[in-house]
Amino acid sequence: MIIDKSGTTPLYIQIREDLRESIASGALAPGDRLPAVTALAAERGVTPATIRRALSDLVDENLIYTHVGRGTFVGENPDRSAGKPSATPFRQESSGKAARRLAQNVQASLLEMLSLAQKPSVIAFTRGVGNLDSVEQDILARMTKQALAHGEEGYWDYGDPKGILSLRKAIARQYSRRGLVISPEQILVTNGSQQATALIAQQTAENGNRVLCETPCYTGGTNAFSAFNVPIETVTRDQDGPLPDRFASGDDQDAVFYLCPILHNPMGTDCSSERRKAVTDWARQNHALILSDEVFHDLHFEEDGVPHSFLDEPGPERVAVMGSLSKSFIAGLRVGWIISSEERIRTLTRIKKTMDLGCPPLIQGIAREFLDTEYESHRHKVSALYRERRDRTLSALARHMPDGVTWTRPQGGFQLWVTLPAPYSSVALFLRGIDNGVAFLPGPLQDINNRFVSSFRLCYGSLAPEIIETGIERLAKTVKHYLSRPPSENGLTGLGDF
Repeated sequence: MIIDKSGTTPLYIQIREDLRESIASGALAPGDRLPAVTALAAERGVTPATIRRALSDLVDENLIYTHVGRGTFVGENPDRSAGKPSATPFRQESSGKAARRLAQNVQASLLEMLSLAQKPSVIAFTRGVGNLDSVEQDILARMTKQALAHGEEGYWDYGDPKGILSLRKAIARQYSRRGLVISPEQILVTNGSQQATALIAQQTAENGNRVLCETPCYTGGTNAFSAFNVPIETVTRDQDGPLPDRFASGDDQDAVFYLCPILHNPMGTDCSSERRKAVTDWARQNHALILSDEVFHDLHFEEDGVPHSFLDEPGPERVAVMGSLSKSFIAGLRVGWIISSEERIRTLTRIKKTMDLGCPPLIQGIAREFLDTEYESHRHKVSALYRERRDRTLSALARHMPDGVTWTRPQGGFQLWVTLPAPYSSVALFLRGIDNGVAFLPGPLQDINNRFVSSFRLCYGSLAPEIIETGIERLAKTVKHYLSRPPSENGLTGLGDF
């Protein structure tokens, strides 16, 4: 088989279709054993991860099956018409794809339910956004004026698709204050960190890499991979980080692991040094990529206690770090970035050019002015604001919540994770809470498989301290009433496992 590495068709799709045609033509007969993944990869000049992605699709279609310890075989009754036009518009959907579709429908239903939190009478601990009280009213006007003072004509053209050089230098200076030496050529400016994740997701889909993601997690990240039909394996985490047992495996060559190691969303805690070492060792052993979401880094309350970036260890060759001004400044500015090796940044820049040719230069100029002139003072101001709200939230929880309910203690940012005694449901509690004028984010919305039913996220960043106090009182009253009855008698129907 000849692989077209310069074409637009992803490598794994080329390999998948070649194998599909071999099965359809009879060149691969029922019961035939396929060569090992490493042999197929060497034969076709691709990575083992690309082969695994191609085989995964064929398993989903029941054309092949895998027997642990023996290998991969052609199915006994493969569809010989595979790849040919069907006489019927319907086709049998694989169990794997059907399960993913069902999970997406569950997520959509839960998100629709979340719209109830928009009632004016409801105190909503749902929004993962910053507090606009920390932003001076005329700051955008001042930053725009300063940016234009450097020459309006500099913003007339598209600009460098990597991002204007002066902004990339300003970002590099921010990291130098953390002791990291970063070149502007290692930085790609993006429309928020969400686009940074999408760029990595598209590259991952094209290469056929395996993807792991900690859970619970920020599902905007996992949604970016799902949009490119990339299968995701979840790795459970607790308040200290992803559980280390999963990283003892040596069979994750070229995999990608997405995590939020600093002020984790939704838990608000840092990944411990022991867990970080397990992830670092795994990445080195498997030639894997750590996709580190560090957008909350500058909202840490204890500057001396901020964990080192993965850029420090294992370094840019094995790491892509995402940053943003959305959490620490203004979400509407939509300025984010990704830092990695120069080679990876060049590849991601080519992908980004097909999306938008680059971020708006004037917006980048405004961000540069802010980083160079006011960011440090603003960061200290907003950190103090969130610390006050964190302390008010923790104090209210300690005073009002009944025994058996636990929560994390954030080291920064504006969110924490609450857990009810199992098997009480945060979804059932949410519906009760709406009636009592309080809302939060149920745990199943923080996991692609809709688990963590007994947990929920509280975001306090956008609420005034006195509103936080009232909201926690309402929440605790709702929890006490809910826990006073057996979980099977929640008085609600149609929730299924939720």
